Amino acid sequence: MRSRIKEKWPFALLSFFILTTASLPFLKVYDLAPANTLFFIGMLAFVCFMNLLIKNQLILFPFYILSYLFTLYYYFPLGKLFGFTWFGSFLQKMLHTYPKMLSGETNYLPDFFALSIILFLLLLLSVLFIRYERWTLGCLLLIGYLLMLSVFNHLNLGVQVILITIFAILFYGLKQSSLALAGKEKRRLFLLSGFVLFLIAGGSYFFPIVFPQSQNFLITQTASIRNYMNRQGIYRQIEGYGSNGPSKAGFSDNDDQLGGPMSDDQLILFTAKQTSEHYWRVETKNYFTGKGWKNTSEAVSVSNEPLLTISTNPEYQDTTDIETTITLSFNYQKEYLPYPYGRVSVPLSEIGQTEQLKDKQRINLLAAPDTIKLAWQKPSFTPEVLKQVPYQVSQDVQMTQVPMTTPKRVRELALSLTENQETLYGKVKTIEHYLKEEGDYRYSKTDTPFTPQNEDYVDYFLFESKVGYCDNFSSSMIILLRSIGISSRWAKGFAPGEILSSSNSEYQEYTIRNSDAHSWPEVYFEGYGWIPFEPTPSFTNNVSQPTVTSNTTPESTTTNSSAETSTPTETNETTEITSNSTESSTKEHAQDSALTKWVPVLRNIVLVLLIVLLGICSFFLKKYFFLLRFGLYLKVYPHKFSNAYTILLRKAEHILSRQADEPLIIYAKRFERTYSQLHGSFIQLTELYEQTLYGGVKPKVADYAGLLRHTARLLTDLKKER
Repeated sequence: MRSRIKEKWPFALLSFFILTTASLPFLKVYDLAPANTLFFIGMLAFVCFMNLLIKNQLILFPFYILSYLFTLYYYFPLGKLFGFTWFGSFLQKMLHTYPKMLSGETNYLPDFFALSIILFLLLLLSVLFIRYERWTLGCLLLIGYLLMLSVFNHLNLGVQVILITIFAILFYGLKQSSLALAGKEKRRLFLLSGFVLFLIAGGSYFFPIVFPQSQNFLITQTASIRNYMNRQGIYRQIEGYGSNGPSKAGFSDNDDQLGGPMSDDQLILFTAKQTSEHYWRVETKNYFTGKGWKNTSEAVSVSNEPLLTISTNPEYQDTTDIETTITLSFNYQKEYLPYPYGRVSVPLSEIGQTEQLKDKQRINLLAAPDTIKLAWQKPSFTPEVLKQVPYQVSQDVQMTQVPMTTPKRVRELALSLTENQETLYGKVKTIEHYLKEEGDYRYSKTDTPFTPQNEDYVDYFLFESKVGYCDNFSSSMIILLRSIGISSRWAKGFAPGEILSSSNSEYQEYTIRNSDAHSWPEVYFEGYGWIPFEPTPSFTNNVSQPTVTSNTTPESTTTNSSAETSTPTETNETTEITSNSTESSTKEHAQDSALTKWVPVLRNIVLVLLIVLLGICSFFLKKYFFLLRFGLYLKVYPHKFSNAYTILLRKAEHILSRQADEPLIIYAKRFERTYSQLHGSFIQLTELYEQTLYGGVKPKVADYAGLLRHTARLLTDLKKER
């Protein structure tokens, strides 16, 4: 037993570390930690120790069964004592759940079912690791499982994957040297190898932290791949897996907690036949908590008027376009009415009874009709007239509210951006332009991080992450404006959508999806009312033309912009910019477009080359790992000829099996007859080893060091005999 413990204890220790590293994230995901973590770790330690201590499997089997069942009982006692009664109840619960999982009635893996599977796998791997010293398949399974946990539960498990990889490499090195080295030397090499590997792993982990530009480069270069996966709905499917209900994307009523990555949902909500594209407003919110938006009042009034009239800007007295008709067709009934900016009227007979939430500017449909016809007059808020509105600090406390916890640097940023602007419009457009173009902010739904619990949502976006989507950009613009006394509020609804058919008729049909959900800021201009603006990159709200002449923000004559996709309260991605500039600028734009077409191709070529290069490096690392390890051993123990020869002998036996009780010199000659490229080097080393072992000869390092390295290189290139 003592010899077995001396031989197996490193494998048992490494196995315990591997199994513990893999199981802790599982306990976290299924909310089985932290109170019971020590019990689970103790159970793994007990199983590994019993595998180390007892050789007979028949004796061990009852310990496996007892450990397995008692662990399940510890987490799920079902109100019974441990015994056959509990086991029957637990088994009945599993048999009751299994058909539901097969039929799809339960679209997630219950915690008791998951623990039963994972616990069985861990016990099986403990036997595989310790008793049979097989590490490859088990470690690959555990790494694959951790990657699945990471994807499906939005966890960062990079440290765990690195640790298991390190333990696996140590396992491999320990197994290769177990027969070649004495116990003391084995421990030294084990500790040295472990130190080097942990040093490399620590460097790889802290490198992107010390040099964040490397991580940003990787994220930027792979953005097109993630956006493609997002548009295909892959992220939405992953997000929906494991939840008790269908995954939610698109327009949401609850905005108390904003932040985190979003996934697209291409479900079509409604279609609209109309003469021009525009944003669809559903509601506004005015109170920012530091984490999200809500309203201070939810007062509801029921309207029975024969004609429902909606005016987004009742103060507006300027000209409007001629009245046109918008026909909305709903694929899925919604309780809210989406409507464009301007003056909208619809007969009550068309929509039935409605609820109006004045503070939210929201209309609820109680009858939920399939089709609605809106009479619409579009306003025209030109920059020339808006520039005439003077800037003055608003006295409306509700619309200039900023949380007391908002850091001072937010207001300092707003003051520094707008100090050269005198008009209200100039200040608004300067902040909009900063967020949209100058501030080095990046638009992404898949990379947007969650806001840390103790930080402000806007402050974290403006100064820390600088990555977000419409919620981040719109909320930030509002808080920056409010911090200098400008009345503003948060509006949400949908972007224009996608043209379903491009006919030459006056009316065209637009498709609005869940992925077109969007948010934007509204700013109050005296005499004109609430005017929408658009700080999110790649979006243009054509109600207020984005033109400004100032010392700090360039003029922009962007028109007719269309957004392709969006997030839950979001749209994305590229907008086509057209301008009425000169013919030369049009040619330059065409040249830029041609170059842009080649960018994804070149990026994909570089990506393929990197993958091929990585594969080649992995192949050579695997092939020459023995040579690297052998060279390291000769550097550390240059005078240990016998042990070095034994390492070569184990390598040779792996290539050509040695018969039982076959003398070394006979085996060496047979080996060289099979592999003549060694040219007698293996025979020379064998003869020297026997002289050292039996004749008491102490060879000099100069006599064997070069020959050992030469033979090791030749053995590395040989293929195993089949």
